[in-house]
Amino acid sequence: MYVVIMMVSFCLALLILRATSFHKGIYNPSGIKSISGLRALLASIVAFSHLVHYLYSLDGNWIFDKDYFAWFSEGNFFVNAGKFGVLLFFMISAFLFYRWVDNDGMPASQLTWKLLKSRVRRIVPMFWFSGLVILLVGLAQGGLQIDANSIVDAVLWLLFVGSYHIGHFLTADVNAGVEWTLRLEWLLYLSIPLIFIVNRATQGKYKTLLILGSVGVIFCIAVALRLWGKTYTDPRPVLGFAMGYIAYTWRDRLVRYKNSRPASVLCILLAVFALAFTSNAFWYLAFLCCLTVIFFVVSSGNNLMGMLENKTLMSIGEVSYSLYLIHGVVLYFIKQIPHSMLPHNMVVYTLISTLFFVASFYVAKMTYLFVEKPFIGSSNKNKVAAQVSPVKQRRSGNP
Repeated sequence: MYVVIMMVSFCLALLILRATSFHKGIYNPSGIKSISGLRALLASIVAFSHLVHYLYSLDGNWIFDKDYFAWFSEGNFFVNAGKFGVLLFFMISAFLFYRWVDNDGMPASQLTWKLLKSRVRRIVPMFWFSGLVILLVGLAQGGLQIDANSIVDAVLWLLFVGSYHIGHFLTADVNAGVEWTLRLEWLLYLSIPLIFIVNRATQGKYKTLLILGSVGVIFCIAVALRLWGKTYTDPRPVLGFAMGYIAYTWRDRLVRYKNSRPASVLCILLAVFALAFTSNAFWYLAFLCCLTVIFFVVSSGNNLMGMLENKTLMSIGEVSYSLYLIHGVVLYFIKQIPHSMLPHNMVVYTLISTLFFVASFYVAKMTYLFVEKPFIGSSNKNKVAAQVSPVKQRRSGNP
């Protein structure tokens, strides 16, 4: 039932966005279009994974946690949807950023400065804005008290090293606790200058070993955070960094799948299988393999029979970072609707889900235009350059 709700409401939301010209001011045809479209789907499925938790709880107790197990079930969709988005997002990050290691003509200090500057301008403003929203909500509802401990907690949170608590206020109640992935992303970015320096010193002989070794280190840090940290962390998506790097190194070979219809069909079937099949314990490796194949095909430029190059979908992909951070806020306000006003039936849930998608997409567009974009500025050109197609990249000889 809930999977049907997601599919119907998402399609309705796309129709509303198309009718209201959502793409104006944000549509970007540059770069690898299939990855832009994929971002939209990933951010949307992560958002719905949080909405479905709320909808399900209206009728019963949520049981789809780490202990849930069934070979094939709708419950696996509830468990896997968020993992699906995060794992593929990590593959995209590795695919786009490990190429910095190949900038042989750039001094290490310059590379470090350019990389970190671009990431700070791209990630920090929107993250801090979402933090401001969380603080205002906490103050408005009375759950956040201003004292020394709360100030320290807030500063640590804004520096990506805090917990889900600012004082006694739980930030995850407002933003769905999505920031844990950003900590692992930062470990990826910080590792690249070190890999670059060692790779240059060893004349590129051990580049793959260095990168895969760094992924292993990040994985171990993520495990430590899971065991002893104060916030939720899943180390398994870190394996996506390795798969994204392999897709980057194989980009010349993968380009043959760009126009392959059988490859498109295979990706769709694998996505359905990955969402319906268990990812419990070591079965996560099967989940990883399915998504790796999907990413290999999509990173070649394959648009899954045109679906990923839809203008509206690509526009959502352009604001996917804002969507990732802000959808929890939209959900928070939807949760404030009294339960007595919500008849428990599929039609009402579909309307709520459609409202959630449309509101989240438009709020993300606004925050992209007025929070993200002013800070990105001219670095947008760098982002586009970092997303040049594999074919163009091969011909130009650029990393």
